[in-house]
Amino acid sequence: MIEALLIYYSLNPGSWVAMGIVFLSILTSWALNYSAPKVRIFGTILAAIGCFIVAAWFLLFVVNSGLLENPKPNQTPLDSAKPTLLWIQSITALMTGLFLLFVAKKQSSNSYQLELGYQNEEGRYGRVSRMLHWTIAIMFISLIPMGIFSSMIPEGTDFRNAYYVVHKTVGVTVFLLVLVRLIWNKQSKRPALNNSLSPAEKKLAHRTHNTLYLLMLAIPITGFMMTSYHGYGTYFFFWELPPLWEQSDVYQIWGGFHKYLLPYLVYIVLGAHILGALKHQFIDKHATALKRMVS
Repeated sequence: MIEALLIYYSLNPGSWVAMGIVFLSILTSWALNYSAPKVRIFGTILAAIGCFIVAAWFLLFVVNSGLLENPKPNQTPLDSAKPTLLWIQSITALMTGLFLLFVAKKQSSNSYQLELGYQNEEGRYGRVSRMLHWTIAIMFISLIPMGIFSSMIPEGTDFRNAYYVVHKTVGVTVFLLVLVRLIWNKQSKRPALNNSLSPAEKKLAHRTHNTLYLLMLAIPITGFMMTSYHGYGTYFFFWELPPLWEQSDVYQIWGGFHKYLLPYLVYIVLGAHILGALKHQFIDKHATALKRMVS
């Protein structure tokens, strides 16, 4: 039995890794928003472990793979920035993991029992929105370094396809969950922003949220179009969807959006979203800013 499972894993390593990422994302999101404080501490530790996994993957595998020095030939000048971006992201993951362990230690002195309904409330998000938010966030952020590294792997490398299976599977999952989140937003009204925010700040917050939703839909769509027109299939765990169109050079246009324009927009908009939330919590002293989405 074990031997059969090992053989099956060896034939589909990318699918199993993708399943692990999705499972860990859901488990972390569930734990972060559980009623019992000890389970929420476990969720914070899981999030820290996820950050350490990203850092370890880069430092132990990517650095030693030789692809930082000898990647797939650059298609544009922007490709030369990819090794630097991976270094920045791995160091950020490591520092974030250490910070989350500090948060978990602080949480240990808190016996607060979280009473949270499924529907959104006037001043905070409900359990469904929180689960969707953090599951999507964890998977979407994991896609960034994975996508950068996958695009650096030369044709013919033995592990190249496994990385694309993981990347595409997680990308399709994020796309589907974002659609669910948008439908849920129609069913359960989003909480109002803090009244102390100026009209300009409220408008900026709404535009940032809407732009993030748009990007999280646009990136998987452009990736699907790029690979389809390039003659490659799209993976979803153990299933492969063949290209829907004949191979065409138009894939380069879709690739320009998927690999260059949209990712850099994500850096800007996601950074603004995170910095805005931290500003409201720690500079503007809005005590409930972060508690709207996490406890």
